[in-house]
Amino acid sequence: MINKEIVQALEEIWNYMKLDMKIEKSDLIIGCGCLNLEIPVKCADLLKENYAQNILFSGGLGKLTTDKFQKTEAEIFKDIAIEKGIEPRKIYLEKESTNTGDNFSFSLKIIEKYKIKSDKIIIVHNNLSQRRTLSAAKARIKNKEISITSPNKTFSQFIEKLNNSTKEEQYRIISVIVGDIQRLIIFPQLGWQTENEVPEIIIADYYKLKKLGYNKYIFDKERIQNLIDKNGIAKGYEPNYFN
Repeated sequence: MINKEIVQALEEIWNYMKLDMKIEKSDLIIGCGCLNLEIPVKCADLLKENYAQNILFSGGLGKLTTDKFQKTEAEIFKDIAIEKGIEPRKIYLEKESTNTGDNFSFSLKIIEKYKIKSDKIIIVHNNLSQRRTLSAAKARIKNKEISITSPNKTFSQFIEKLNNSTKEEQYRIISVIVGDIQRLIIFPQLGWQTENEVPEIIIADYYKLKKLGYNKYIFDKERIQNLIDKNGIAKGYEPNYFN
């Protein structure tokens, strides 16, 4: 069982990351690839409820799926959506991305290539990824109305599933969550995400979980500097080495 200190930190992060946006009728649904196979089901349900005209599944093989899936995330998601009754002609695939930013950079290329109507977009991703994912989408896809939603799941259900996972899976999932907080802070300077105000309580949770060893996906100062050297600093920003 995950101890109470970690559960409390994760709940505070959950409440911050989950945006509870109201979704409206749109043109396109983008399902972000990951381990969560409830995402394509949610996308299929939204399409059947006429929230959009098409689905674009985005994802190659990322850090959590590369040793789990035999096909790309996008292809697996497509198979599930078809099983749920979605016509293949309504599904587009982006199969190259390995991170959230590229999900949207590469999806934009698919949108442009196939001239997919996309003035209004609904993104579907995990509850704990909503804030970071929406920030990445808005930084990469300009001049679109974008909202985000997730499969219906409570924090208690998330913790129950985490408790039933292996120790290795728990470590990787919590480490991803910790890394996401850092990315919310350091990625805007690179132009990779829009700016978010990160409350002190979330910063404290970050350091608490990092101290407990959940640091697998944290960038150190040298790596942040390498990113800055390679990509430059976005206008209006000073170097930020938060780690």
